[in-house]
Amino acid sequence: MIVAAALTTACQTTSIPGLHVRAQPSTASPVVATVERSGTYVRIDCFVRGEPVNGDTVWYRISSPHDGYVTNYYVRTNGNILATKPRC
Repeated sequence: MIVAAALTTACQTTSIPGLHVRAQPSTASPVVATVERSGTYVRIDCFVRGEPVNGDTVWYRISSPHDGYVTNYYVRTNGNILATKPRC
């Protein structure tokens, strides 16, 4: 039980300043918000495969600090998020 709780609270932060939060999992999708600071905590609700960003096809739907999609390429995690979060 303790291990499962630790996995669901994995650290999830942005790795670059000015990360665009998009309406859909694609760089062609409109930007709905911007995460200004690197190291900002993001709440990941689920994941989906989308347009590759530098070869990485995983996108996360986030609900904090903004609602929308961000690419996995610019998010740091300290756990296996794909094993602990549902597909969108």
